[in-house]
Amino acid sequence: MESFVRLEKLQLDNNIIEKIENISHLTNLKWLDLSFNNIKQIEGLDKLVNLTDLSLYNNKIMILDGLQNCTKLNIFSVGNNLIKSFE
Repeated sequence: MESFVRLEKLQLDNNIIEKIENISHLTNLKWLDLSFNNIKQIEGLDKLVNLTDLSLYNNKIMILDGLQNCTKLNIFSVGNNLIKSFE
């Protein structure tokens, strides 16, 4: 797994993923696509502080939480989820 630490772009769309896991060591990641999956909760992204582009489009997310450390985000796609409030 250490060989992926320098990874900057990861595309995991359309994979029937239900939980975000095993990517917290990818601290150089800038671009992450988790769209068109079955993710219900945003988790495991707190150490990905270099993310500038994150797509969680078309999942089953209900609450926007777990992104407090993602302060470099320029693009955040979260449409077509089950989110009721954007506080």
